[in-house]
Amino acid sequence: PRVSSLSSRGVSFLFSAYTGCGSSPQDTKASNVEEASSGSLTNAAEEVVDAFHTALKAGNTEGAMELLADDVLIYEGGGAEKSKAEYASHHLEADIAFLKGIKQSLSARSAKATGDMVLVTSQGVTKGTYKDKAINSTSAETMVLRLIDGQWKIIHIHWSSADIKPIVPTS
Repeated sequence: PRVSSLSSRGVSFLFSAYTGCGSSPQDTKASNVEEASSGSLTNAAEEVVDAFHTALKAGNTEGAMELLADDVLIYEGGGAEKSKAEYASHHLEADIAFLKGIKQSLSARSAKATGDMVLVTSQGVTKGTYKDKAINSTSAETMVLRLIDGQWKIIHIHWSSADIKPIVPTS
């Protein structure tokens, strides 16, 4: 199911932080793009997000890296990787290994476009086993994509998760 929980003002603020400009939803270009946010711009960006996940799950490092901007900023587990090269040399292989032993289900996704950027937020559940440890967690993901030379590239990823605590019945 799709959830549209971000206001246009919030999206414009986020994009302003990444682009260094002060575009507002009242700008003609931003308004026209936001009207099409359920259309081709956001659909194309969401397809890139899905392709990135598919490539990681399949162990296709080249396919995953193709979708990242050279200066991608990735936040995960309290740390930051500040480029595609840094991600490739640090966490890419671990992310691929993690995805091999787990299943992810998407419970909510929202996409908003402004100018040449799209914000895609996703929530879901992750279950499985990684390094002999049972995984049962909720997950949240934020990806910001920019149209670069006619192709959507991921310029920012923020991943977070929290263990799902079992419900203990009270007697």
